Amino acid sequence: MGVVRQLWLVANVLLAACGGGGKDPLAPDAPAVADAGADAPPAFAACNEFSAAGVSVPAHVTGQLGNSDVESPSTCSVVDAPFGIESAGPDRVIPLTNLSPGAAYVVKLTSASDLAFYVVTGCNTATGPGADQCQLFEDSVGGGDAEVGRFIAGGATAYVVVDYYASASPPSSSFTLDVYAEQCQEDDIGQCGGSTPACFEGRCVGCVTSFDCTAATTPVCSSNQACTSGADMCTTDGADEPANDGPAGATMIALDGTGHSVINGRVCSSPRTEYDYFAFDVTTLGERWDFQLGWLGGRDLDMRAYDATGKQLGLSFWEQPERIVLTYLPIGRYYVRVREFSSTPDVSPISYTLTTQRTLGTACTAAADCAQEYRNQLFRGQCTAGACVSIDGDGAVAEGGRCDSQSDCGLALHCPSFFFVAGGDTRETCARSCTDDTTCGPLGADFVCTTYFSNNFCVQKCTADDQCPTVITSPPVTGPWRRLTCDVPTGRCVP
Repeated sequence: MGVVRQLWLVANVLLAACGGGGKDPLAPDAPAVADAGADAPPAFAACNEFSAAGVSVPAHVTGQLGNSDVESPSTCSVVDAPFGIESAGPDRVIPLTNLSPGAAYVVKLTSASDLAFYVVTGCNTATGPGADQCQLFEDSVGGGDAEVGRFIAGGATAYVVVDYYASASPPSSSFTLDVYAEQCQEDDIGQCGGSTPACFEGRCVGCVTSFDCTAATTPVCSSNQACTSGADMCTTDGADEPANDGPAGATMIALDGTGHSVINGRVCSSPRTEYDYFAFDVTTLGERWDFQLGWLGGRDLDMRAYDATGKQLGLSFWEQPERIVLTYLPIGRYYVRVREFSSTPDVSPISYTLTTQRTLGTACTAAADCAQEYRNQLFRGQCTAGACVSIDGDGAVAEGGRCDSQSDCGLALHCPSFFFVAGGDTRETCARSCTDDTTCGPLGADFVCTTYFSNNFCVQKCTADDQCPTVITSPPVTGPWRRLTCDVPTGRCVP
């Protein structure tokens, strides 16, 4: 319950794709150089900022947006922006120097507002850089989270344009920009090692999440990406604190001869990262694990389930008791995490009971088995070797192909990947964008265009409420999740 949870946007709620504000000089933490480079931009008014003094890379720059001088080009070589390239608002150009041609660099933009950035090699039109000069447009996250992207330097100089998507100024115009040489990529194994074995935002670090921490004495990944000890701030707590603040110190769930377990615990909400982790092992295919978290009173406890890498498998927020049922797991180690959510951290603990029941069963035989349990379990769309696993589409799944995450689908296609929706094996398929139902016509009469997103796409018509998206960020009237309603005559899910 209550924790910041973002899933799908319902009618009239649009996710801002960028952010920004006013106009003040930059404050580089690295010394400025006198010239931005030999390739000075043309003398268009929109290109004036490209003549500013350059900042040597690695760079750490604090600054503010200014006037709406520069328009982003219509396309870029790489676009990581689900809502398109938009840059109508105030902007700031930061010339970068001391780049090594052919080397990869990481740009990280941090701001209180929802800003975007793009990387260009120059400015050659009356409105700003041309499409042939744009290497990267990055606007993939919202809500003030950092935007991070990479580019390959084509020369010794490049330009980062920090921008805002709307013509009005954002709540805050301030930002911090970091640019540095890339050390690693998250998908490449073996680039990092020793005391910094993990890759985060292009740098080798101690950990990305607590699942990277392997010692019970230092089970928590801190905000500076290092494994540290847990926090023990509750006034009274269990003997397994603070080691169980991370997976490495998790309390093992010991089952009796009937596959049953009851564990009594205590948890508080100070600090907000106070967690109780519990571990369990799946030893045979087809096992069904049923977890219930019970407590007394009106405080707010939540429960989540993860695999050994930290991939989320299920969650329960809005019920009392909370419940998660997991099915067709691959053989291996898994975790359940308990926390108290409170807007005001409280050091006084609350007692709870975690009840577990394992039931033996048979292995899965098809994706339909993987879709059967959807109330609090996330859809893993592929039955492989008797277990349900996530589809590894890697952007190659064609229209109509099954998916369970956006990364599975090919260019310009969308995966619904709705949480807790019935019929995932047939309804979670890659589909085209649309503005109305006519766009979906080639897919058949059974498809309609969604109406509840900023960027809509084709989905199969619904026949029941359980086929409609959930909105996990707010409490439901009944049931585990707030859910859109199926208007059966039209086949549309509506708020």
